[in-house]
Amino acid sequence: MGDIYRFISTTLGLCAAAVLLTACPGSLSNPDGFGDGGVVVKDAETILAQSCGTTGCHDDTAQAQAGLDLISPNVESRVVDVNATGIGCTSRIMVIAGDPDSSYLMDKVRATPGICGLQMPVVGNLPADEIEVLRQWIVDLGGSSGAMLDGG
Repeated sequence: MGDIYRFISTTLGLCAAAVLLTACPGSLSNPDGFGDGGVVVKDAETILAQSCGTTGCHDDTAQAQAGLDLISPNVESRVVDVNATGIGCTSRIMVIAGDPDSSYLMDKVRATPGICGLQMPVVGNLPADEIEVLRQWIVDLGGSSGAMLDGG
């Protein structure tokens, strides 16, 4: 009689395990609200630090190219209303708050013809979504309206 109980309890245990392992996983009513789907969203300072603030480029050392530190916090304090360096480009402003199309930084990351020196970053190109983050950051530096500055 003990063998029958052992057989039944083992069988029931196996059946329960099978049901649990093959159960429907269900679904979420709002899957976008959970996790990031593997996409990492970066802010402008992170993009500049990771892409341009590498050793030998715009890091936080005295040897940084053009003396420009793109790693340390508050990078906007070092680029907004600051003239670019380089022969023939000193009249260009690196970042004009609120006006990405007139900001030299955007020309550098887009490799616009006429830039001084090399495009940024030197190796490879920034993906379009990261360029858009930089563009929006410059717009946001101009205030909450997002409107272009028109001087009036």
